[in-house]
Amino acid sequence: MSDMDIELDVEAEVEKRFSILVCIDGSEESYSGLRYAVRMGADNSADLTLLYVRPVDQGLSSGGLQMRVARENMLKWGVELPGTKALKKGRDMLVEMGFMADDWKEQVVHTDVTGDPLGDNTTVYMNDEGASISLKLLVSPSVDRGILDECEIGGYDITIISMSETAEAKEHAGYISPATTFMVATQHRGTVLVARELEEDHGHFMCVDFSDKAIQAAVKDAQIAARCHCPVHLYSVASNEDELEKAKGVVAKAKAAIEAEGLSIAGESVEIGDPVESIVGKGRKYSLIVLADTSVKGLRRFFTTSVAYEVLQKAANSVMIVR
Repeated sequence: MSDMDIELDVEAEVEKRFSILVCIDGSEESYSGLRYAVRMGADNSADLTLLYVRPVDQGLSSGGLQMRVARENMLKWGVELPGTKALKKGRDMLVEMGFMADDWKEQVVHTDVTGDPLGDNTTVYMNDEGASISLKLLVSPSVDRGILDECEIGGYDITIISMSETAEAKEHAGYISPATTFMVATQHRGTVLVARELEEDHGHFMCVDFSDKAIQAAVKDAQIAARCHCPVHLYSVASNEDELEKAKGVVAKAKAAIEAEGLSIAGESVEIGDPVESIVGKGRKYSLIVLADTSVKGLRRFFTTSVAYEVLQKAANSVMIVR
């Protein structure tokens, strides 16, 4: 490898930034997810993308001149077309929280979509240090399909999606239903944080089982938690007395792996009981219950029979599935 190749590789490594996709639908839960994203990207150490997906057309006028003007005005936040109000609120929150400033450079991208007069529209804001915030208003046959497509194309380090059934959220064309949230959590091959009554400052409840994936997930969660200065508590459940020592061993192994990365944990515990019920019960007091997707790689159908999926269904608070 030449010196030039090495230099290019180093530059590529330096330019790689942590990236977060936040799915917005106008609900307060989706904005709580945005606030958590800001915490993970403190000091502009991460790039944020706010995504609103709406179904095709929805009866919008197809008059060429009218829609051209509407697009131009929408990108200046002057016309309240589907999704713009929700994204504008997200942008305003970022300014209020000091995550972005009004003087960031702005770039607008429009892509025509067959059968829809509005099409896809993205506004990208960048500062002089290279941090970026993207607001995406995308059209898709369905909300879940649009989110999943963006997840796969964008290659994000983490996707945050809300779990909300409020009347206000349901009024939005891009409403993220519980079915959509479960679809994304099940089908996406990357890490997904399901925001549900997401409260900050209560730490991560990292649950480890006897798989190597769980150890890897514990390290990844510790790295994510370090970004927002969130404490991590390691936890494992033994089904019976015979498994207790094994559970203690896997917690010790996860702790050692985390410490090898120069990180630390705030606590650890092991119990005997039903894994799902124990995790849901003990994890309620934390900001996030965190689990690894230990299903067979590439076979998403196995995830629906896993402990992680059952916890996702039964937990009353936020859950993060690490992949």
